[in-house]
Amino acid sequence: MTTGIEFLKPDKKRKGRGPGKKPTLHYMSLRLPKEVLDYFAQHHPHSKQAKIREILADYINHETKETHNG
Repeated sequence: MTTGIEFLKPDKKRKGRGPGKKPTLHYMSLRLPKEVLDYFAQHHPHSKQAKIREILADYINHETKETHNG
């Protein structure tokens, strides 16, 4: 039951992620071949997404090193 004065209560503000927290991840839909998904399901059943992110980040780091050094 409401009293009708809820609008007078200050809104609780959520705190930010704070220092030292991991950066937020952004959602996107990605289509991958079945054999790629099967591979990660078999070899990394509990961390498929994390392993794919790690591999993509390593690829980007490798590519940017070659660009700056080559």
